[in-house]
Amino acid sequence: MQDKMAKGTYGSVPPNEAVPLLNSFDFLFSQPFESENTHTPTSQVVSRIEDDRPIFVDNATERAITYGQIRTDALAFASGLLSLGLSPSDVRKLPPTPTCPEGAEVAPIVLIQLPNGLAITPILLGTFAAGLTATMVSPSLTSDEISWIVQNARPRVIITAKSCLGNMRAALAKQADQTYFSSVPLFTVDGGASDLYPNHNTTTTTTTTTSPTDWTSLLTTPHPPPHPTPFPPSSAAVRTAVILWSSGTSGRSKGVLLSHHAVNFSNASTWHDADNYQSIRQTWLGYVPFYHVFGLMNIMLLALTAGATVYTMSAFNLDVMLASIPKRRVTYLHMAPPIAVMLAKAPSVAPYAKRDKHTGDNAFRTVVGAVTGGAPLGHEVVVQVYERCGFRIRLGYGLSETSCTTLQRGFSKEIMATHAGDTGRPHFGVELMIAADPSSTEAAPLGHEGEVLVRGPPIMLAYLPVGFFTAAPGAELDMSTTSEALTADGWFRTGDVGALAADGSLRITDRLKELIKVRAFQVAPAELEAFLCSSAKVADAGVVGVYDNDEATEWPRAYVVAAGGKGQSEEVLRALAEELKALIEKSLTRYKWLKGGVVFVDQIPKSPSGKILRRVLKQGKVGGFGVELYPKRRVAAKL
Repeated sequence: MQDKMAKGTYGSVPPNEAVPLLNSFDFLFSQPFESENTHTPTSQVVSRIEDDRPIFVDNATERAITYGQIRTDALAFASGLLSLGLSPSDVRKLPPTPTCPEGAEVAPIVLIQLPNGLAITPILLGTFAAGLTATMVSPSLTSDEISWIVQNARPRVIITAKSCLGNMRAALAKQADQTYFSSVPLFTVDGGASDLYPNHNTTTTTTTTTSPTDWTSLLTTPHPPPHPTPFPPSSAAVRTAVILWSSGTSGRSKGVLLSHHAVNFSNASTWHDADNYQSIRQTWLGYVPFYHVFGLMNIMLLALTAGATVYTMSAFNLDVMLASIPKRRVTYLHMAPPIAVMLAKAPSVAPYAKRDKHTGDNAFRTVVGAVTGGAPLGHEVVVQVYERCGFRIRLGYGLSETSCTTLQRGFSKEIMATHAGDTGRPHFGVELMIAADPSSTEAAPLGHEGEVLVRGPPIMLAYLPVGFFTAAPGAELDMSTTSEALTADGWFRTGDVGALAADGSLRITDRLKELIKVRAFQVAPAELEAFLCSSAKVADAGVVGVYDNDEATEWPRAYVVAAGGKGQSEEVLRALAEELKALIEKSLTRYKWLKGGVVFVDQIPKSPSGKILRRVLKQGKVGGFGVELYPKRRVAAKL
C-alpha cells in the first residue's frame, strides 16, 4: 500500500480485509500483533500475552485484573446481559450513509457511565461479546445532560457508578415515557477501596454477599459463559459496537456510531505506528478518561492487544502521577495539553526532573515519550518539557467520529524541531484531504489551507438520529446531521482548517466549527447560550472560547445583553453575573462553566441572517463591562 500525494490528499485506504472482520471481543483477544501481518509490521510484533499477565491495576489499591480474567469475566457478563432477555438479533437499521451503504445496525443498548477503574473493561467487552451495543457516558454530566442521552439512546440496561446514581435516577425521572424507563434494569459499580471486584466470586452460584443491583450479580448467572455472538463477516462493518457522545454546533450532544470493524481497525492502526514500543513491555498510567475516544482507543483497548499494564486512576492528580512514574516504571504517557503545561511549569515537577549528578538520570528515565491530543498544544511547551524532563511529547489528532487520525513520529530533539506545530502524518489506513472549497471535495494545492477531511475504516457509520428508537416503522428519520458531516464519497468533514506538507504532515491552523475545546472536551456555544437565554434577566447572549496560554486550553466566555436595557449599574450587573454562574453550575458539567468570565454588552453582533459573529466577539471589538466569575483563573484574554 503506497501513500499518495495528489494536491492536498495524503494516505490511502486499504481494503477492509487488511484487518479481520470480527466482533471486537474476538479481535481484541485474538493476539492480533503476535505475528507479522498486513497491519502489524515486524517492529511491532508482540510476544504472546499470558493469561496471568496483569493488564489493569488500580494505582491506589494495587488490585489487579489479568488478561485471562478480563476475558472470563467479560464472557460471564455477556451471559448475564443475555439472561435479562436482551437479544443481539434485535437490531434496528439506519438509512444508508456514505460510510455504511447497507445501513448501520444498532443492537439493544447498554449504557455505561463509569470512571476509570477495573470494572469498566469487562463490562464493555462483555457487551461486545453479547453482540449488544454499548454507549459510554461521562460520570461528570449533570442530570439534564444525562437526560438528553438517555432519551435518545433508550438503553435497555444501565451500568453506573454509585457516585453517579443520584444524577442518573434524576435523569430517568425526567423522561416522559415512565412506563419504559421505570423498568430499565440499573446496576451499580462501587469502584472504591471497599469494592470486592476482582476478587469477587465469579462462579455460577450466586453469593449471598452480592446485591442484586450490583453489577457483579451479572457475573453469577446460572448460565455458562457463552462464546462471543457470531457475526457474518460483513456485519462487523455495519454493526454498532459503541456509541460515543460528541458535542455539535447545534448545542446538544450527538451519538457517534462506531462499528466493530472501526474499533478493530483503529486499534490495529494505532499500534502499527506506535514506534514507542522498541521491544519494551509497555507500562502506562490510565488517567485519561476511558469513555473519551482518546482514552478508549489509545489506552483501554490498546492495552489488551499490546499486552500493556495500565495503572488506573479514577481522576487525574499531578502529585500522584509524578510519584507513580518512577514507582511503576512508566514507559509512555498519554495526556491532554494542560498536563503538558504542568510538566513544563509546575514547581512540584522540579524534584522529579532533577538529574543525578553521576548518572544524569531523573525520575522520568523510563519514559520513552508521550502523546497529547484533544486540543492544540504550543511547540514552546513541548520544548520546555523536553528540556526539563527529558522526553518528547508528540502531538496527535483525532475526533470521536474518526478515532486516531494522525500522529507525530520519532523522539529526537532534531525531529521535534523539524515538526514544530504539526500533528504528524495519518495513521495506517487513514486518508486525509485538504478541501479546496467548502462545497466540494476537490483537493486544495499542496500547502494551501482548507477544511480537513478524513476517510478510512475507522470513520463513524452515522450520528444517531434523534427519535430513532421511538419512530414508527417506515417513518422518515432526520439524517441531516450525518448528511452535513459526510460527503457522498465517504469523507468526514472535521470542521478544522489545516494544510498538508509534502511528507503528509498535517498542520491545524483554525477551526470552522464553533466548538470550544476545554482541555480535551468539546463545548457547544449554542448549548450555553440556550441556558443563559432561559433566564428572564437575559435578552440575548453569545459564547466564544478564550485561550489560556498558562493552562493550554480554551475557556467559555459569555457576552450577555441584560434584559433591563442600557445604563444598569455595575453592582446590578455583577449580581446578574453571579446568578448566571449559578445557573450554569447547576445545569451543566464543570468543563462547561464560564471560566472565561461574562462581558455585558449593548448588543450581540450578528449577520443579516441572524448568525452570531463569533469572530467579532473573539476580537474584543464589542466593548462592555467584564466580570471574572472565577478570579483565580488566569485567562489569556483578560476581561
